[in-house]
Amino acid sequence: MTAHQDFPLGSGDTTEIAMLSPCVGGQLRTWTDSGPSRLWQVSEPDVLHSIQGTGYIARTLREERRFREVALLCEEKGTLIIQPRFPRQVGDELEFDATMLNLVPADEVQESVYADFQSLLAQAVRHTVATNGFLVVEKGGWDPPNEPYCLFMLTADGDNTVSVIETAPQPRGSELWTPHNIPGLPGTQLRAPGSDGTIDAVPMIMMSAVGTWGLQPWDLALTFGTR
Repeated sequence: MTAHQDFPLGSGDTTEIAMLSPCVGGQLRTWTDSGPSRLWQVSEPDVLHSIQGTGYIARTLREERRFREVALLCEEKGTLIIQPRFPRQVGDELEFDATMLNLVPADEVQESVYADFQSLLAQAVRHTVATNGFLVVEKGGWDPPNEPYCLFMLTADGDNTVSVIETAPQPRGSELWTPHNIPGLPGTQLRAPGSDGTIDAVPMIMMSAVGTWGLQPWDLALTFGTR
């Protein structure tokens, strides 16, 4: 994994924990406790994109049994330090790797936004299946509202495994979701056999719901839940 060879921070530089949006189109939003969110251009977006949603990046508690990816941010130097969730064994010691990326204020977004978001969701869905957890796409920030949200998980139905995608509010205007909206209900749900083909379609289905929220990918966060 590529990163800065020399540690970019010096005496007096400070970092704080920053919650991360999806890194798509070469850009990333961060949320910290000390000020408003910032939208950044990432020096090596492919590095960050390749590990988001895979279970590698350190996490913070969103609420009970729900977690979001975080990193250490030095706004003054425009440096993001990505740390893993778990250490690696080096001889008799445990060590944490660190990946450091340069950030500058956001400028021109790349044309790959849609493809990046879909591939990142695919990584997150595969990780969710592998860990028997659940995935929620929702607004980013440290104190987000309960809606809108879009949830994916696999669940048992007798001897069968079922793929469940649940979202609220109802995705009005989505060609895929509209036939499943039921008047009077706050949200809606799609269920299908949990086959490989069905799971492969989950990112596109989730994006169809998220696309009705009037938000950009950098306004969102991925929340990983344990059951």
